[in-house]
Amino acid sequence: MSLLSEHEKAIQAYIDSNSDAKTSRVKSVEIEGKYNNLEVYRIPIKFLAFNTENGRFAADIQNLEKDLGHKLNAWQKKDADKIQKILLEKYPSETKRLREDLRDKGQAEPGLITAAGIVINANRRMAILKALYEETTKDKFEYLEVAILPRHLQDTEIYKIEARLQYARDFKAEYGPVNELLKIREGKSKGMSDKELADLLGQPETYVKEHLEQLVLLEAYSKHVWGKIDYKKIEEQGITEAMTDVAKNIRKFHNDQLGAVEIKKMTEVQFEYIRAGAKYTDIRAIGRMNGYMKVRSRYYHALEELKKKEIPSETFREFVDTANEEIKIKKKEAKPEQMILEALESLKAFRDEQNEVTTRLEVLLKEAIQIIERLLRSKK
Repeated sequence: MSLLSEHEKAIQAYIDSNSDAKTSRVKSVEIEGKYNNLEVYRIPIKFLAFNTENGRFAADIQNLEKDLGHKLNAWQKKDADKIQKILLEKYPSETKRLREDLRDKGQAEPGLITAAGIVINANRRMAILKALYEETTKDKFEYLEVAILPRHLQDTEIYKIEARLQYARDFKAEYGPVNELLKIREGKSKGMSDKELADLLGQPETYVKEHLEQLVLLEAYSKHVWGKIDYKKIEEQGITEAMTDVAKNIRKFHNDQLGAVEIKKMTEVQFEYIRAGAKYTDIRAIGRMNGYMKVRSRYYHALEELKKKEIPSETFREFVDTANEEIKIKKKEAKPEQMILEALESLKAFRDEQNEVTTRLEVLLKEAIQIIERLLRSKK
């Protein structure tokens, strides 16, 4: 008999032998496209385990696993204590408010667990209740009120259930940008399509693809700058928005037919620019370099000087800032020509479609001719 089925057996045995385990409450949960009213039970916390895939704390848990060099086992006390610490210390003001509510009023909203006792929704509540019991030894803090999911559910369906519960709230505010990205990747790893994930998020399908690209770039940046993937530092430095623009720029570079070597160089330029303190608006300017080979060469030169340690990071940023300003100037210089080209294209389209020249159009065309003649005379 497997470890998980042993936990499931223990929970069922407790329910069967304790008449007060069943409460009078139910929790409505969408399962496989249909809403089910699941009975709520009062289960001893000792039969339950934290969810190591909890979306709200994914970055912290994955960071901890990388530091420890192994996957966390929430059934082991040593690992469970580490997870509890993360849950209690993350979002301190919100945790304090929830702690006061649980202490003074009890558990208002039931949680949700798998048949084997993994807490899907209520991990932080369980962490707080455990802490309250350790401090007070009051029996009421030894239990978590939960509904139990059917045992036959696949991982993908459990992911969908958790996602719907969490996405129904202010997802970005509660999860944070890095945890949102990790949660999307988790959905992909469980076999969900971009469309299924997009529907859960209430976003277009491209949103999923672009955010997964953003996560890959954030991890690449972390390895480039810190030598390892460190989600905590990514969060602390607030670089996810800047990386959104790096991803957009890379898509532009592909559209502009830049080769793989050049795209790699320009990605490195942007990484170093962010490391030097550039914001997303600064990164956005780099995406406008198409057609300005001299400016691109300035980026490459600055990168080479930095890598050779000929210049410090501050000077590198100044060089890139200057190159960005040069792009702005060149675009301003090119604007009059672009305006004339657009007007000319419109006239050609009018001619080719053989539209009738009305009296009003004749007046406008003559006015255009006068403007052109004045411009040409002023040139002489």
